[in-house]
Amino acid sequence: MDVPDTLRHGSRKVIIESYPVLGYNYRMTDIQAAVGREQLKRLPEIVEQRRSLGRRYHDALSHIFGMRPPAEPSWARSNWQSYCVGLPEGIDQREIMQALLDRGIATRRGVMSAHRQPAYEVQPWSCSPDSSRCVHGGKSCPRLIESARAEDRSILLPLFAGMTNDEQDVVVAELERALGLVGEPQRTGA
Repeated sequence: MDVPDTLRHGSRKVIIESYPVLGYNYRMTDIQAAVGREQLKRLPEIVEQRRSLGRRYHDALSHIFGMRPPAEPSWARSNWQSYCVGLPEGIDQREIMQALLDRGIATRRGVMSAHRQPAYEVQPWSCSPDSSRCVHGGKSCPRLIESARAEDRSILLPLFAGMTNDEQDVVVAELERALGLVGEPQRTGA
């Protein structure tokens, strides 16, 4: 909105606002705000638990050849809202995600590249100064190779408030198991 709501609501004259850019209305209800205020009291405890789980994941996954746990820079501290790992070369992201799902562990792609999303299939958007080199519809973009690689080669592991060390150990064990099974033929019982 091109006019602050405080100005509009406090004005003695009618002000007609306009919306020059795409935006969203994320207003909460009073009930949502009341619940949120109570949850904020637990925030330090929740963040510390998530940080502890992040450290445990890092320690458990660092020894897997080719696995890329997220890095926490020395100048920042993550709350580990998500725990995104890069998969080793030659590992199929969807196979790993399916193997984990088959064992009751939900994962998601770690990154979603905007240039591959249908909303960006509109013209004149282009990822390249030479639009003839860019494939709209999200399959190829010479300037966004690393974005596409991150989308294809990373997954989010479960990490949530209340997750136990035992639950996390199961995730790590099943991920290691899935990494070992990728590419092997599935055996069926006779």
